[in-house]
Amino acid sequence: MIKCKNCGYQSEYTGKNCPVCGSRPVIDKADVENTIRELERATNEKNLFKIHTCRHLLADSGEPESSREYAKFLEKGEHQLKDIDAAMNYYYQAACQFDPYSAYRFSRLVGRSSEENARFWLRFAALLGSIDSYPEVAELFSEEGKEDIAAYYSSLAAACDDTISIVNMAKRWNEGIGVPKNDSHAKWYLDKLSIPPINAIKLAYRLRSISSQEPPKLVFPNFYKYLKLLSDNAKALNFDTAYFYITSMLAKTGDINAEVNLGMLLFEGKGCEKNIKEAKLHLEAAISRGNFAAALYLGEEYLIGRNIDKNPTVAMSYYEKATSLGCSDAFERLGDLYRNGAEIQKDIAKAIELYDLAAAGGCASAAEKARELKSTREGFYLDAYRVINLKDKVTKTEAFSAFRAAAIATAMGEYRAASLLAKCYAYGFGTETDRASAFFWYKRAAESGDREANLYLGFCYSRSFGTNFSYKNAVRYLKIALDLGLCGAREELEILNKRKMKKMVRALYASSVELIHQKKYAEAAKLLSSFESLAYPKALYTLGCLYEFGRGVAKCDRARAEKYYERAYVGNTTFGSFKDPNSQYKLRILRMIR
Repeated sequence: MIKCKNCGYQSEYTGKNCPVCGSRPVIDKADVENTIRELERATNEKNLFKIHTCRHLLADSGEPESSREYAKFLEKGEHQLKDIDAAMNYYYQAACQFDPYSAYRFSRLVGRSSEENARFWLRFAALLGSIDSYPEVAELFSEEGKEDIAAYYSSLAAACDDTISIVNMAKRWNEGIGVPKNDSHAKWYLDKLSIPPINAIKLAYRLRSISSQEPPKLVFPNFYKYLKLLSDNAKALNFDTAYFYITSMLAKTGDINAEVNLGMLLFEGKGCEKNIKEAKLHLEAAISRGNFAAALYLGEEYLIGRNIDKNPTVAMSYYEKATSLGCSDAFERLGDLYRNGAEIQKDIAKAIELYDLAAAGGCASAAEKARELKSTREGFYLDAYRVINLKDKVTKTEAFSAFRAAAIATAMGEYRAASLLAKCYAYGFGTETDRASAFFWYKRAAESGDREANLYLGFCYSRSFGTNFSYKNAVRYLKIALDLGLCGAREELEILNKRKMKKMVRALYASSVELIHQKKYAEAAKLLSSFESLAYPKALYTLGCLYEFGRGVAKCDRARAEKYYERAYVGNTTFGSFKDPNSQYKLRILRMIR
């Protein structure tokens, strides 16, 4: 009995709508438990009508044994009219829960509408271990010319005392069909029959003098290959539960692709109950074995949030794993993320780089996306170049548009545009003057391969433009510019070297004066003598003072002192000249000496 969940009407279960309120019957856990107890009592009492009713309800609840038994009632027309279509549906329901007999009966009934489906389910029933299917599946494989598999299933049927299969195996051993020819094994099979059937009498007579020998147990030939073919067949026919079952078997053999497919099926609950935890275990195991398809699938699941909480960061980590395993499609997925900027910060330059990597791996769609972005980038660069470098008179609006175009092209990864952007900041073209930003973009352009940017970057380091003075960096970039033949590099290097020499000479001169102050005249004279080749006027004049006063030198030598004074007065183009008309500087040196 079952009570209507809507109106409370209680009646025998018929599977039809409630006769009082018309609502569809709903079977809950309590109904199933009560019905199981009723079925036990009805079985003990041999109440066939009650057994039929209980089986009906339990079959509709999804219980596989009852689905099979109720399908038998429908197929035979017991306690109700025969209904082959309904029987087929219940057999299919039980077969999807891997009941061998139901899979076999479904294969026979579905053959009325689809021979292809019938063949698949007959094979699947045999895989599940349906004894009833063995003779027929053996015949099926024999028709297909796969006699070794046919012999295997025929031997299983013969082991179950199927007379036709016993005779079939005797003939196979006698004629060497699917097995090696061996009359002793053929005789062994015939000896299993007390009375040979008519179609085996001649064979039995021929083998009457042969001693029988039990044949070896046959093994399924190339079972792994057969499973893969059956798996592909199940997938093509959309039999999800069968596909899941066979995929599970393949995964246990160590097939990495089957492990990935099994994880996907568990993730989506296709042909099985959804189990995210177990699905991830299978997919992670496949990734650890170097399978990029598993990483790509998990990346998409986390990105879309279809069967698991959405997490773009985790999605990216899986895409990156896939790229490291050689998946070009993963580069494209990452490129899409950077291009769209919906899940992560937008970066067109990074997107183009990733599309190029995907294209290098043979991804045509990524190559097209890269071409599109590069074309757009080139357009922005040319718009900026025409205004900044080629146009003489520019309005404020044009200047701003050029600055904006240069900024966009730079953001898209066009390194030549970085130089244009730097110029805009350096000269306040279309924006506020910003030396630090100008230096930053000149540096980015130079590091990206822009030839001319090396010259400007050398100027920045040499003239402290937007950065601190750095002789080492200035020389580095100016030499690169010089090697590239850029005008102005040589002149700037010369100016830089002169500045360095002046700084060095002034530092040395200050040291010599300090030595005089410390009364270390000989050391001071020696240091000042080194200035003769440099011709630093002030140092020459001071050395003349030491010769005039006879300090730090062999003897007082006014004539030599006058020569040094004269050279200081004349000077040179590098350091100029030094004159002491009132001898104030000479008096200063004299006071130090005293």
